[in-house]
Amino acid sequence: MAHPALQKLPTSAPVMNVTKNGKTQPGYIFLSPYDALKGYGFPAIYTDDGELVWQGPPGSITGFQTQTLNGEPVLTYWNGTVSMLGFGYGSIHFLNQTYDEIYRVTLSDGNRTFKTAMGSQFPSYIDVHEDAITNRDSVLVTAYNVTSADLQSVGGPKDGWIYDGQFYEIDIVSNDVLFSWSASDHLNLSDSATPLAGSGNNQSNPWDFAHLNSVMRYGDEYILSAHGYCSVYALDSKGDIKWTLNGQTGGDFKLGAGSRFCFQHAVRIESQTNNTITLRMHNNDNAPFLKGTAATTGLLLDLDFDTMTASLIRRLWDAEEVVYPVTQGSYQNLTNGHVLLGHGAVPKFEEYDDAGSVVMRARFGYDNIMSSYRTFRAVWSGKPTAKPSVYACLAKYNGVEQVRVYASWNGATDVQSWDLYIGNEKDKLQKATTAVYNGFETEIRLQTSSKYALVNAVQISGSAQSEVVQIQGSC
Repeated sequence: MAHPALQKLPTSAPVMNVTKNGKTQPGYIFLSPYDALKGYGFPAIYTDDGELVWQGPPGSITGFQTQTLNGEPVLTYWNGTVSMLGFGYGSIHFLNQTYDEIYRVTLSDGNRTFKTAMGSQFPSYIDVHEDAITNRDSVLVTAYNVTSADLQSVGGPKDGWIYDGQFYEIDIVSNDVLFSWSASDHLNLSDSATPLAGSGNNQSNPWDFAHLNSVMRYGDEYILSAHGYCSVYALDSKGDIKWTLNGQTGGDFKLGAGSRFCFQHAVRIESQTNNTITLRMHNNDNAPFLKGTAATTGLLLDLDFDTMTASLIRRLWDAEEVVYPVTQGSYQNLTNGHVLLGHGAVPKFEEYDDAGSVVMRARFGYDNIMSSYRTFRAVWSGKPTAKPSVYACLAKYNGVEQVRVYASWNGATDVQSWDLYIGNEKDKLQKATTAVYNGFETEIRLQTSSKYALVNAVQISGSAQSEVVQIQGSC
């Protein structure tokens, strides 16, 4: 990781321990490592070999990924305030290839109709769970409003309280709400798979009955995942439920062998034919109130609308390192039949080949301390407008005094080498050597009595110089 003088951010990126057993697909790894002990994290891009490429601004970051907006690649992530139960109140950030923010989507509450378990008001009420760009330049987000509800049907009080799971479609440019949906208006409380467990008695301890955690646009309709119901719903353009796939009872479908699931994340439609829809999901099969004995898997299911059956197409898990995350996770289809599974609360992800073999596994922290809500792989070209960074200092190696230079350029993806310039006057530096690019931070050593140094990043598309720095007295 970066030399302390180069690392201006308040936290360092976690070390990525990578094991490869085969050929992986092209692209960088995108994740949002969150340190529970420090209470914050950041968006981060890594290479396949676990080398940091870009470390973004600190915060409570989730959902970091690449998407397409107006035909151009963008980075998106959520940032805000996270509650103890994993909900949040924040905004969606959109960055271009230079890492400059171009849009920020918020969900304000001028009428103060939103209530929170914390009793606080926030400038934006978008939750942590979704930031999916649609084909009409809008973004789908979730939100949670604490509201009163009659809980007698589930053994709770008449004057009870719930987290009402909601989702919104918001225009990215204007920030106008295009569509909204509320779980309490469409789902029966008694069908929830989530026990009250002492919650629901007051506003500060509401019952999380639905826990919406992913939504995608499907033509003029929506596909919604309700973790708390172990269910996937298809909604028409008005928000009415067209069909339900319940991972325990089947809902409107008959479950085939191996197609059961529960407490799932990141549900997406992968493909469709005239009478079949293929769904993919991260099947946690665990929740915080369970003992965590079911192995988490990635599932690919076919829904046949002629026979109304759900059939297992693919089930993926790492038999050598089985995981049991109780929250979060992702399933991403790559090219050539490869799949990337991220495990959320467990700081681990794997890539599988078309035969289901693990070709790459990586860990980036300890369980229950480090996490990343979702993990993705994507091709990316980073073009930072900020200058490269450099630090130079004196050190002794085998009794010989030398200058050590540390060169880095946060987010650049096409640096080939570094030209080092040194001299005794700031404006009269001479090229001393060229070093091949060697990861996020390249170390250059040489013997010199010079006082100043700068580096020039040599790229495929050009070059960029750092500021001139004074060589420090000691490393």
